[in-house]
Amino acid sequence: MTQLYAKPSHIENWIKQGKGQGIGGNYKPWFTARQVSSMGRTHNVSGIKTGREHLLLSDLEWYYFYLLEWSDVIQGFREQYPLLPIEETIDIAYQLGIDHPVEPRKKELKVMTTDFVIDKNDIPYAVVNIKPSNKITVREIEKMEIERLYWEKRQVEWSLVTEKDIPLTYAMNIRYVHKAHHLNLHHISSKQVMKAKLLMEPLLIKKSDKLTDITDFVDDTLGFSPGNCLVIVRHLIITKKWAVDMNVKIDPNRPLELLSINEKSLGNQGGIRHVY
Repeated sequence: MTQLYAKPSHIENWIKQGKGQGIGGNYKPWFTARQVSSMGRTHNVSGIKTGREHLLLSDLEWYYFYLLEWSDVIQGFREQYPLLPIEETIDIAYQLGIDHPVEPRKKELKVMTTDFVIDKNDIPYAVVNIKPSNKITVREIEKMEIERLYWEKRQVEWSLVTEKDIPLTYAMNIRYVHKAHHLNLHHISSKQVMKAKLLMEPLLIKKSDKLTDITDFVDDTLGFSPGNCLVIVRHLIITKKWAVDMNVKIDPNRPLELLSINEKSLGNQGGIRHVY
C-alpha cells in the first residue's frame, strides 16, 4: 500500500534548484534529459515562444509541442510540470482508494507530473496528458484521475490527448519549417528574404515546377548560397507570411501550393482544438 513508501528525499532540493518553477523562458521542467534518458525516446527542442529548450519525453509529446508552437491562441506552455505539494496527490489517491505512483527501485512515492500546462496571462489555463491509446490501462486511468482531480481543484481544464487527436502530417510540416523561424541562425537577412519572396511568388503561383527547381533558380539568380531560398520558404511558412495546406506533406521535390500571401501573420489554422 502507498503508506509503506517514503516521501521522496529529493523534493526540497529540486525545488531549491528551481525545478517546476518559472514561466516562459525561465521555466525549468521537473526532470532533466539525463534523468529520463532510460525512459525511451526523448527530444530536446528550442522553442520559438519561450526561447528555451523544451524536454519532450515521447514522440507524441514532440508532435504536440509543434502544434502548440504553431497555434496563435496559445501564449505559452510548460512541460513536465510537477503536481506539488505531493501531500495533495497522496490525499487524492487515498480518497479514491488507489495506490499513489511510486518509484519501485527507490521505494519512494513519486512526484506526479503533467505533460503540458498551457498558460494564459502566465497562469495555467488548460492542462494536457499525452498518452498512446494502447497504453491506457486500468492503472493509467487511476493515475490520470489523480491528476484530473488535482487540476479540478484549481479550476483548470484537464484533457487526455492520444495519437488519434494529433494530425501527424500537420505536426511534421511544422517541424520541417520550425527551425527556419530565426534567420540569423542561417545568416540570412530580411533584405534577402524580400528579394527572394518577390521572385518566388509568381513562380510558385504557376504550380508547375517542383519547389527545389524554383529555390535553386532564385538562389542562382540572386547569387545566394545554395539552399538559402529553401530556408526562406520555410521561414515564410513558419512566420505565416505564406499560407499552405498544412495537412498535405511539404515535399521540396513537388510543387508547393500557396493558399494565400500575407504581409501580416495569418490566424490560427487549428491543430489543438481538442484542448478547448
